[in-house]
Amino acid sequence: MAKLEITDDGLWIRLSRGEKVMALHADIFIPATSLRGAEVCGPGWWKQLGLRVPGTGIPGLAIYGTFIWAKNRDFVAWSRGKQAIRLNLSGKPYSHVYLGTENAAALADEVNEALTAC
Repeated sequence: MAKLEITDDGLWIRLSRGEKVMALHADIFIPATSLRGAEVCGPGWWKQLGLRVPGTGIPGLAIYGTFIWAKNRDFVAWSRGKQAIRLNLSGKPYSHVYLGTENAAALADEVNEALTAC
């Protein structure tokens, strides 16, 4: 499961070795100036992702990688049994980042509190 590390200058998304392989991506740094907030995703959130380029998708089991739709470029690291959280960004490096987590509401609150503390 991807780990979110909050620092003074932004967020690090630390992917496990398996997640890096499935997403075809390394760890991601999001500058604090790009972060707009976080929210818990509702049912069917994956239906708006668009075209996966590159990454891995196993329907109902796992979604990893970069997705492109219109002007949006999103990153996803999610597997079955996890709640999804969406990080809203200003478009750099992504428009949104979706992460699977055990407690999405607590993580969204933590990110939003860190954002308002800046």
